[in-house]
Amino acid sequence: MIRIGLVDLDTSHPGAFTPILNELEDVRVTALWDGHDVYPPGYDQQFAQEHGIERVCGSLGELVGRVDAAMVHGVDWDKHIEKAIPFLEARKPILIDKPIVGRVRDINRLLELQAKYKAPIFGGSSLRFADEVRELNRMKVDFGEIYLATASGPGDIFSYGIHTTEMAQGVLGCGVETVEFLGEGKAELYKVTYRNGFILLLQLLAPYHEWSLSLYTGTGLHVRRIDSTKIYPPFLAQFVRVIRGEPVAFSLSDVFEAVKIHIAAQKSKLCRRIVRLDELLPEDGFEGAAYAVSYAAAKRK
Repeated sequence: MIRIGLVDLDTSHPGAFTPILNELEDVRVTALWDGHDVYPPGYDQQFAQEHGIERVCGSLGELVGRVDAAMVHGVDWDKHIEKAIPFLEARKPILIDKPIVGRVRDINRLLELQAKYKAPIFGGSSLRFADEVRELNRMKVDFGEIYLATASGPGDIFSYGIHTTEMAQGVLGCGVETVEFLGEGKAELYKVTYRNGFILLLQLLAPYHEWSLSLYTGTGLHVRRIDSTKIYPPFLAQFVRVIRGEPVAFSLSDVFEAVKIHIAAQKSKLCRRIVRLDELLPEDGFEGAAYAVSYAAAKRK
């Protein structure tokens, strides 16, 4: 049996992912450790009891010894790497929830750690593996040329907005050169230009809880709305394949390009100019600690 551990209980994902994983053959969430960035001591015991999890660990080190793989769900992405390191050192697969990291320097560090320890790292947005995205991928060979794409989604520019970009990447792939802030009204609009000249229009902070991807092609317009009630099982199925050592169409570099797109988007909005991904500095990015404080405060209301 594959034993999976939970690192942090900050978001809704641990509660949503656990029953899905437990329904898979020879898979079980068996232990957890929580850093209490969002919920107070005692919540971890309550969560374990409610979800049939056998063990609440007193340290990350204890959790590493009790599981075969782990999932990091902390909302402070600045701490993701330090919480992943014990599992990487033990060569145990790890899923790091979106956004995996928030700064360019952390992108570089995690790539170095992956190269050093050779442990499988999975994660990012579940929308990359949504059924609708996979369907468009299968169909796009029949579309002819894709002339333009638009991707729309809700939430803040980074922690939630990253879903929109990873959804688009799932069909369009990578190779982005520049990002330009175009303006804002009820949402914010960004022009994402690939090295081959292709343009993706990103609509972020949309005032509705829905994701959509539109492809303008040689055979007409193809639009898919994501059914957000069904996005977790395909994502978690891929993680289990990673744990089992099976091939998965996933690249950490692709996920990191999505992070860089959002860092460039923020910079373009602040500076009112086109920003190249290759000009981003190590310190550029989003502050996870500040986001975690605001997230925890909102949970207490």
